[in-house]
Amino acid sequence: MVVQIRRVRKDEWRALRDVRLRALAEAPDAFETRYDEAVRRPEAWWVDWAARSSAGTQAMFLAWDGEEAVGIAGTYVEDNGDRWLISMWVDPVARGRGVGSELVEAVAGLARNAGWTELLLEVTDGNAAARRLYERCGFVALAGRRMRRAL
Repeated sequence: MVVQIRRVRKDEWRALRDVRLRALAEAPDAFETRYDEAVRRPEAWWVDWAARSSAGTQAMFLAWDGEEAVGIAGTYVEDNGDRWLISMWVDPVARGRGVGSELVEAVAGLARNAGWTELLLEVTDGNAAARRLYERCGFVALAGRRMRRAL
């Protein structure tokens, strides 16, 4: 499988919505947002999210296998200046092929190019596969569920 990783475009809101809902349904314990909450969001919410994620400090990346989005990861900057990796998920059909690492590197590259020196994330307790992926990508454990990567 050859995938293309790219920052979401404003007009890709449907793909962003669809992959996010698949992620929430397939791995409900990995995210703070619940599927039941997200599926009720109006179309305008998804359109706005894609628009906000296509420019500026917030960004969402999709992994594309042809015309289908098979992975997602994002980043945003907290009010205190911390930059976070968020919403990481790869469709089960695409796992084990480096898609997760490519998504992490896309986020890290954007952060580094924007002048950040570290990237933070939280990984759900018990999600050993995600923790191993993040460690392979250079993250180190901090207190609790947090991990950090120097850029």
